[in-house]
Amino acid sequence: MYPLLRWLIDIASGIGGYLGIFVISIIGNLVPFFPIPYLAAVYFYASLLPQVNPFLVGVVSGTGAALGKLLVFYSSKLARNVVLSRETARRYEKLGRLIGNYGALGVFIFAATPSPDDVIIVPLGLMNYSPLKFFVGVLAGKIVISIATAGTGVVIRHIGGDIMTSFLLALAFFIVVMVVLYFFDWEEVLATLGESGLGGLFNRVRSEGLAAFMLRRTRGSGGPKAEQT
Repeated sequence: MYPLLRWLIDIASGIGGYLGIFVISIIGNLVPFFPIPYLAAVYFYASLLPQVNPFLVGVVSGTGAALGKLLVFYSSKLARNVVLSRETARRYEKLGRLIGNYGALGVFIFAATPSPDDVIIVPLGLMNYSPLKFFVGVLAGKIVISIATAGTGVVIRHIGGDIMTSFLLALAFFIVVMVVLYFFDWEEVLATLGESGLGGLFNRVRSEGLAAFMLRRTRGSGGPKAEQT
């Protein structure tokens, strides 16, 4: 991953300043299911340059990241007519309407935490989910995690800690979270939220356990479970 990180830092340095952070944050979120370490570049930018404002770095980076994810969302939205049958597309669209604000909440949680957010962004695009609700959720989440990343870099610099060690620990934590969350069936989670709300989701976890939402469970051939008869 180091050459990829070096490439991002070179781009940011070549463009310069906050605009460089904005550009690499867009690039770092353009390819679904392929983690590009743009937050690492944000971390080192804030930790190594004492003149930067970590809050502004976070807002600029979060906005760029949200725009990158918006392109992923629209790509999934457009692809629904290619990869889904007409009947399945209608079922997904109905589910997208059922989800309501839960979809934006889910996007916010994934975007604001070290988690593979594409596992929820792509299904929402296939569901023809509201672009406005999606963007509000992803923008808020990306700004939160970007401010936290830049702020961590500044704190480590001020306390005189080992910048590389703290980065590697954060990276290890990110990888563990990403691997765990990858095996969850997020379409099933969204379907349960759309049908039963948060209470129904918690009740199902309590009665069936987290295994109810693992990818190894089969769904059938007609689309989301919530829509099958």
